[in-house]
Amino acid sequence: MKHVEGSGSILKSRLARGMFLLVAFGAVSICGAAVPGFTIDTEIPAGNAIVNSIEGDTVSIRQDLRDTKGEWFYWAFRVKGAAGRTVRFDFRKPDGTTLDIVGVRGPVVSTDGGKTFSYPLDGKATTCGFTYTFAPDENETLFYECHPYVRADWDAFVARHAADAAKGVFAVETLCRSRAGAEVPRVRAGCLSGDPKHRFMFTARHHCSETTASWVFEGIVDAFLADDDLGAWLRANVELMGVPFVDYDGVQAGDQGKNRKPHDHNRDYSEFIYPETKALTEWIGEHAQGRLDAFIDLHCPWIRGGYNEFVYATRKDPKITPPTAQEDRFSEILEKVQSGALRYKAANDLPFGKAWNKGVNFAQGWPSVVWACHNVKEPKVCRAMEFPFANANGAVVTPEKCRAFGRDIALALRALLYYTSNRVEFRAHNVADVETVDEKSGKTIPAAKFPKEMKID
Repeated sequence: MKHVEGSGSILKSRLARGMFLLVAFGAVSICGAAVPGFTIDTEIPAGNAIVNSIEGDTVSIRQDLRDTKGEWFYWAFRVKGAAGRTVRFDFRKPDGTTLDIVGVRGPVVSTDGGKTFSYPLDGKATTCGFTYTFAPDENETLFYECHPYVRADWDAFVARHAADAAKGVFAVETLCRSRAGAEVPRVRAGCLSGDPKHRFMFTARHHCSETTASWVFEGIVDAFLADDDLGAWLRANVELMGVPFVDYDGVQAGDQGKNRKPHDHNRDYSEFIYPETKALTEWIGEHAQGRLDAFIDLHCPWIRGGYNEFVYATRKDPKITPPTAQEDRFSEILEKVQSGALRYKAANDLPFGKAWNKGVNFAQGWPSVVWACHNVKEPKVCRAMEFPFANANGAVVTPEKCRAFGRDIALALRALLYYTSNRVEFRAHNVADVETVDEKSGKTIPAAKFPKEMKID
């Protein structure tokens, strides 16, 4: 790391792309005691910040937009040497204009080097800043706009499933090499031997700063490998195909990703200027012969307000999507079988033509779901789903809750396949009392936890 020294209060040095060090030098008087200066840097996983200034214990800071057109909200930085101090962090443009880029529950904070994170300022932060008191022995603190998720997190997840890989039900492969030359992972799970009856495709991080999607992705894969009825059925009948990081380089660098110039990864399904998007579509064509039962792209919305605090699906133009009744059925099933703390409501889905979900939003190029609607053969579900960063219908968003919702998605897809294959009506009085009704006989068939007899013929 390049070191900078000097007299006065502030020095700033650009270390590398998106890497900044800002040091408050000299002695600062706090309650009559001389306290050494503290540093702010972005030498952390997916670090992103530019410090405008430090005046006393007030920091003016902003996100590093890099190649994003317009404003976006992702930031992440580390503070060292501030033990015992109370510091105000204000998010501002260089001209002093405030930036409303602090999430609903304030920053996600770690005091143990990134091992654990929490929302210590929930209810105390504003939309454009927060005040944080460092404990007397708190010498290094990480501040993130959202729960981070980078390649190291994925590698840890893969390591936890080493036994499943040995059993032949979990495989991590290379999708392609990124623009920076890194190996971009792809994953398969479930029925990997022979020809599976069904295939599901899941993608995440088309917009690299949308981290919550990765925890949901983990939960979906976990469902395929779980030692329960659902996991056993999925491994016997379904192959999961997945790409955990579509914008791989952006994830690692801590980019915004959204509205990247000339267009971002999720507007690249017309031109294919990024290696990942081209390789993803080729994989579907070559490995799955273009046929998938479900294509679901996992995203996160803006950081607060309205739809941004719901779990919801963005519905595409009904002229190109799977039959509307089928998509509606999946939404209905997901709402009723979900059992985790993050609650989905079908009524919160964003119809095509409403708010930002309009054809003009795709002027730069097709997103992945539009490409899939045009090119995947007879999908039953083809949609993007949005997962909030901090607040989901009142629930605090955590990695554990996101993983649980991932399992709910896998469960709902299993149910959809069963009902559509057997022409069975679905109904549920509550999430613990699920039953099916045979349309021909009228006989009620208990289906709680989806027992083994509930299989695809």
